[in-house]
Amino acid sequence: MKRRPIMNELKTLGIKTALNALYLSRTHEIAAPLTEGLGAILMFHHVRSARPGRFQPNPHLDVTPDFLGAVIRHLRRRDIDIVDLYEAMRRLAGSASGRRFVVLTFDDGYRNNLTEAYPVLKAAAAPFTVYVATGLVDRTAITWWDVIGEIVRHNPRICGRAGDAEFDLPAASVREKAAALEAIIRLLTTCDEDEQRRAVARMAAAHGIDAKALGDSLMLDWDEVRALASDPLVTIGAHTVGHYALSRLDQGRARREMEESRARLFEAAGVAARHFAYPYGSVDAAGPREFALAEELGFATAVTTRRGVLQGGNAESPLALPRISVNGGFQALRYIDLLLSGVPFALERGMKRLRGITSAAPLASASTQ
Repeated sequence: MKRRPIMNELKTLGIKTALNALYLSRTHEIAAPLTEGLGAILMFHHVRSARPGRFQPNPHLDVTPDFLGAVIRHLRRRDIDIVDLYEAMRRLAGSASGRRFVVLTFDDGYRNNLTEAYPVLKAAAAPFTVYVATGLVDRTAITWWDVIGEIVRHNPRICGRAGDAEFDLPAASVREKAAALEAIIRLLTTCDEDEQRRAVARMAAAHGIDAKALGDSLMLDWDEVRALASDPLVTIGAHTVGHYALSRLDQGRARREMEESRARLFEAAGVAARHFAYPYGSVDAAGPREFALAEELGFATAVTTRRGVLQGGNAESPLALPRISVNGGFQALRYIDLLLSGVPFALERGMKRLRGITSAAPLASASTQ
C-alpha cells in the first residue's frame, strides 16, 4: 500500500517531465498542422479556490477560477473560438467557419460551477455546457468519490468492506491518506455498482461523514439549475440519474438512466436536453451499446472521456466524442497548448500500436534489442 502513492507521484512527475520536454522542443508547434484537428472539447469538474490543508483528495478534479479565466484569455489570444456544442458540430460538418474552436464542458452539477465558474465565464461571454446528473440534484445519489475523500481527510484509519474485500488502512499522514484513498477507490470501481454505493454509505456512517449534508453543500439545487439554464450562454446536458458506469448496468437499466435524466431535467428545470455525457466516459464505462442507446434516445451529441481532439470524422460519430480533461495537477497554459496540439494523443496512439505489434511478435521485438 505504501509504495503506490510514491509510484503515483513518480508517474505524475514523469508525465510532467515528458510534457515539459515536448513543450521546450516545440515539437507541438511543428507537428500541430498534422495533429491538432479542427477543435477540442475541454472537460472540467470542480472550479474553486485552493482549499486549506496538506491533503487534498481527488485534486485532479479541481481547477481554480483564476486558471479558468487564464485559459479563456489564452484561447482568445490564440484566435481559438469558444463555441457551444451545436456550433462545434456545424464546424465539424464543414458547414460553418473553418476557425479552430474549443467547447467548455463541466461534469456532474457542482454548485461551484455556478458560484465560481459562472462569473468568470459570464464576464468573458464564453458559452459552456454543464452536464447534470439529476439524482445528485435531487439528493437521491451522491458523488461517492467526494464522500470517500472526506472520509479519508477526517480519519486517521479507514475500515470497511466493498463486495468481498475487507480493508483496514492507516490514514494518519498525507502519504497514508493518498494510499488509502487510491486503494479504496480502486476497490469501489471494481465491485458491483449497487454494492459500491452501499459500501460508501456504510463507510460514511462508520466514519462520521454525513453524505447528504456533503451533497447539499457541493451540488446544485433545482433553483440553481434553472438560474443557469436561463442564460443563453449555458447549455444544460444530461448525465444520467445516479452517475453509474452504464456499461456495468443491464441494457434496460442503462437506458432508463439516460432517458429518465433527460425527463427529470425537463420536469424540474424546463430543459429539453439534447446533449449527453457518459459517466466516467472511459472505454470500459461506455461503449458501442451506450452509443447506440444515445442514438435511439435522440441525443444530438454525447461525450466520452476518451482523450483526443476533434476531427472532421467526428461529425459522423457525434455520440462518441472525445474530450480533453483539464487536470488540476497541470494548471499551466503550456499544458493546454500541448494538449490542444493533439501531439500527446498522436504519440499515445503510436505507442499503443507499437505495443500491439511487439506483443503480437515477441521474437521479432526481442531480436532488435
